[in-house]
Amino acid sequence: MNRRSFLSLSTASAAALLATAGMGLAGFFRFLFPGVFYEPARRFKAGYPADFPPGQPVFLPAEKVYLFHDPAKGFSAASAVCTHLGCTVQWSERDRQFNCPCHGSVFAADGAVLRGPAPRPLSWLEVTLSKDGQLQIDKNRPVTDAYHLLVPA
Repeated sequence: MNRRSFLSLSTASAAALLATAGMGLAGFFRFLFPGVFYEPARRFKAGYPADFPPGQPVFLPAEKVYLFHDPAKGFSAASAVCTHLGCTVQWSERDRQFNCPCHGSVFAADGAVLRGPAPRPLSWLEVTLSKDGQLQIDKNRPVTDAYHLLVPA
């Protein structure tokens, strides 16, 4: 091997060694910062009762929740997450039912399964009034479909 071949081979080896060491250091420093994904709060304020007119439910897309306002019964909230594979169900005002666009599950207005493959009814969530007068929904506190929050007018 002549001197020119040796120098070009050693230069290539040194470059590969430096690149490997750099990637190793980058990987090491990457593990110093946690790769945690924070999900949104499970309890949130939806707004003031006056913001939700009676009748058709209001979909809160960021929270995947439907908020119902019945003037006689009060406020109730249903999860918009299908119990089959987690798709977002859609409310059909014409049929007064929830339809899952992914796999065809159909839920009654009270959340009961009318047609599968969903194995369980939709979850109903606790609605309370916060100190500042806003409706507060807690996804950690499931309730029955008979639960309603009556807010005095």
